[in-house]
Amino acid sequence: MCNQPSNQPVQDLIRRVRTGDPAAFPALLDEYRALIGAAVARFGAGLQAADRDDLRQLATIALYRAAMNYDMAQSEVEFGLFAKICVENALVSHLRRLRRPVDEPLPVDMLGEGKDDPAALLLQEEAAALLRARIRAVLSPFENRVWDLHITGHSAASIAAILSKNPRSVENAVFRIRRKLRRALHDRG
Repeated sequence: MCNQPSNQPVQDLIRRVRTGDPAAFPALLDEYRALIGAAVARFGAGLQAADRDDLRQLATIALYRAAMNYDMAQSEVEFGLFAKICVENALVSHLRRLRRPVDEPLPVDMLGEGKDDPAALLLQEEAAALLRARIRAVLSPFENRVWDLHITGHSAASIAAILSKNPRSVENAVFRIRRKLRRALHDRG
């Protein structure tokens, strides 16, 4: 486990980060500099210095997001562990995107082509509609409501409050959604 500061001062820092105190996040970053350094060293082994700097930036952003999304009302998971998981997940996701096979075509909307072509726009809209329909088909009604809120940036805690559900059931739903979508999108053909 990483060396983590005692939880009360960290929770005070998190509260200050959330209220916009400009000194709070640098202080939190100082507390978790070792965690970020260890994650960058682990995932950046063999990368060039510029790429390791990119990973450090992503890890810093992930730490900020962890501070904004951490549920201080629960007592099961310390912030240090939550932050470590968030940072590592962000780095893994980034590295997976980088390791996309070279021959795999980029999605049409990333190519920047067809923005003025009505036919291309229509094809993009059709593809998006088909994807949304496929997602709706594989998810339960509850999972669809959670998905709609999740993709608009709501945290599990805020989704739970909106839907009057236990945060744990929302977290489990997000896990199931990711697994179902991974399977459904992998099986497309």
